[in-house]
Amino acid sequence: MAGNFVKNQRIKGQSIGIPSGGTGARPAAPAFGAFRYNTDLGQMEYFNGNVFKQLSVSGEIGVVVDSFTGDNSTATFSLSVTTSAEEQIIVFVGSIYQPPSTYTITGAGNDITFSEAPPADSPVNVIHNLASTNVS
Repeated sequence: MAGNFVKNQRIKGQSIGIPSGGTGARPAAPAFGAFRYNTDLGQMEYFNGNVFKQLSVSGEIGVVVDSFTGDNSTATFSLSVTTSAEEQIIVFVGSIYQPPSTYTITGAGNDITFSEAPPADSPVNVIHNLASTNVS
């Protein structure tokens, strides 16, 4: 009988080697859950049963908050971060959450335009960088 019994064994040393290589060197028939380091992408990836997916980076992300003040006439505000979809930001006017149906992203993702101008003296806060960290 070949092989080693590894129940309750610990990895010794400071690291463990895993398969690595470029995208073109991926196995032709990988096993579900197979891990490897993609040297072309510079990322860890795993096989989900259909395709290789890159692992997400965990931890804190750089959240950005743009703050404006409503004046009852301005409906469009310039954003400091380009946004590609309404669902990637959270917006508050005053302390009231604004669903994506109340605004659109305009100006190639650099502006937010409300369907109605925010009331005078109302703080407008746009929270950015909420898109998924998963790579599709």
